[in-house]
Amino acid sequence: MKKTKQEIIKEYILDQMRSGHLKKGDKILSENKLAEYFSVSRQTVRKALSDLENEGYLISKRGSGTYVKSVKKDKENIGISTQSLTDYIFPFIVMGAEDQLRNTKYKSFIGNAKNDPVIEKEILERWMDDGVKGLIIDPVVSATKQANIHLLTQISEKIPMVIINSDLDIPKAGILILNDYECGALAADKFLSLGHKKLAVIYKAIHKATVERANGFIDKVKEYKKTTLYELPFHALETSDTAINLIMSLLSLPKDNVPTAIFCSNDLVAMQVVMAAKRLRLEIPKDISIIGFDDADFAQALEISTFRHPKQKFGEKAAQMLLKMIEENNNGKPERVVEKAEFIERNSIIRKN
Repeated sequence: MKKTKQEIIKEYILDQMRSGHLKKGDKILSENKLAEYFSVSRQTVRKALSDLENEGYLISKRGSGTYVKSVKKDKENIGISTQSLTDYIFPFIVMGAEDQLRNTKYKSFIGNAKNDPVIEKEILERWMDDGVKGLIIDPVVSATKQANIHLLTQISEKIPMVIINSDLDIPKAGILILNDYECGALAADKFLSLGHKKLAVIYKAIHKATVERANGFIDKVKEYKKTTLYELPFHALETSDTAINLIMSLLSLPKDNVPTAIFCSNDLVAMQVVMAAKRLRLEIPKDISIIGFDDADFAQALEISTFRHPKQKFGEKAAQMLLKMIEENNNGKPERVVEKAEFIERNSIIRKN
């Protein structure tokens, strides 16, 4: 849509402020000169100046002229890159970060890496070219050689960065994670205290957080004698045929070998176990007890016992950490914060007789 003369005059004056040609306290051109410059009436100029005065940019002094009252800066950009923007817990994390940034001088760019390190790399490089002031990153494939660790390390040398859900051991980046290893051990303790001797852990082995949870579970189970432990890592999406076939194979073992307790590295995996059990006519928790992780909405609906990821508050905390780093101008040692995930017991676990 074509701009009106009034809008053109306003934009001209604002551009003069942004470029530094007009500073706070400077006197702007008179109405007559602006009218002559833009070939418009003084009434048009007066309306443009009145708008800018109402918006807090200008102040008019009778008998003296019109002066710059305030040079408001455009909001500066912060990038928030997440593994997957459209589903699971990730939208809530982004929501929390955006809520924390809302009343600051920063606005957010949202990046959807779609679980792909190539897409993540493209997003980060584009943002750096655009001059973002800071980054919050939930890195994809963080437990693999395909992770963008080298690029993230380079970026952390230039601008403040907070990495969430994975500790990539980057010295100049802030870190915000959960007590994943401890939660895995707690899940094992829970099953063992209920008398389960045949246990399994199913986990997505491409993310550091889920690997840590599995390691905690495995290490705790191995402390006990006379237990059978099945370790089932996979390297695809939780909803892929690879993951589903792996679960079906485990639950299709001879009856005496099927595990009676399964720890799933997240609730998506737990949901697949519930669906597979139903197909094989196994009852939960009568035949199989399940513990998941994250407390996704569907985990509540399926009554899955799980560890609650703080999600939205996690995003808020990440933004707080980043803002602090920006204010300190990257001075000092970045924070490493470990939040605790609360265990939520529901009807998916039972004592083994």
